[in-house]
Amino acid sequence: MPAPETSVYPGLSVTLPTLEQTSWQQLVTVLESNPDETTAPGFKTMIVASRTATGADARTVVLRKVDADRKYVWFHTDVRAAKVMQFEAFPDCTLLFWDEKSQVQLRLTVETRLHSNDYVADEHWQTIGPGNRKNYLSEYRPGSGQPGPYPGFPTHLGADLPTIDESEAGRVNFAVIECRVLTMDYLQLNRSGQVRALFQYEPDSKMAWLAP
Repeated sequence: MPAPETSVYPGLSVTLPTLEQTSWQQLVTVLESNPDETTAPGFKTMIVASRTATGADARTVVLRKVDADRKYVWFHTDVRAAKVMQFEAFPDCTLLFWDEKSQVQLRLTVETRLHSNDYVADEHWQTIGPGNRKNYLSEYRPGSGQPGPYPGFPTHLGADLPTIDESEAGRVNFAVIECRVLTMDYLQLNRSGQVRALFQYEPDSKMAWLAP
């Protein structure tokens, strides 16, 4: 990569490599937060925007794993969900993160890959507890019409968690979406001056400052 210049505003002096490293470290750190916290830390959730045959679709998902060295992130989904078919037809999508505290937005352009009946999905399944597994016990496809409100899992469970053995019935519906990051667009809002930068990983590796 070419030697980057330093961005300097009142109270701000940062290089592109430092900014890129800090952004990835924030994604890694959020996974180490206490899962019992009532308020999720910044970057814990993201908006996934995918293409469809007629336009676009978007939804919020939870970040599940990050590989800062290889530039990959992962999230989980129900294999029957509409977004799975969208990813199979159009593997490229955008992940949008926002951290209210730091006023930082990360927009990742990624290429997705589905894992459902393989060792990757098996490994991720072993990392989630009954509370998360409960969401994959639904008898119905996500988004399917229902005669009334439906909680997304067998109604007899109510507020109770399934046992580990009971939760295994959800494995067939569980899938992992692997996202290979092609570019990261960084934007920080600041009264002293906005900061925006592009970090491209594929097809060529480069860093550049951008106008906000």
